[in-house]
Amino acid sequence: MQIAIGWAALLLGGFLYLAQVISSVNFELAQRLGIQEDPREADSLLQTAERHVAYWDLLTLGWLPLAGLLMIVDHARWPVLGLLGGAIYLDTSGREAAKILAFRKEGVRTGAGKQQSLFFATYVIMAVIGLIFIGYSAGALVYS
Repeated sequence: MQIAIGWAALLLGGFLYLAQVISSVNFELAQRLGIQEDPREADSLLQTAERHVAYWDLLTLGWLPLAGLLMIVDHARWPVLGLLGGAIYLDTSGREAAKILAFRKEGVRTGAGKQQSLFFATYVIMAVIGLIFIGYSAGALVYS
């Protein structure tokens, strides 16, 4: 089970991290690829916020894929990084959802409906991943 969860964290977390690398290096490319909001459907305030969030995500979203790698190689420190990465994923998903809902309430155009539905689905998936990692890592620490 540990190796399967580790691979899932490495692959899913690595994909999300790669998306943020692309967003940080070339935001327009990220928009064309659909990993950032379509500029024709989103206000500049949202686009600026998302660009800056991508920079911050480079510092924070790498911990879960790293924990996954450590799980795969059965390194003794994976539970600590799993707790950290899980907490970051849980926090990030909730804050992103809250930010978008607040922008919408204030009349900020946040992108096309289908794209926003996809993004909200990723927030739910991130929250579930975060909770799984928090629980699994805490269990590994308690029972080790």
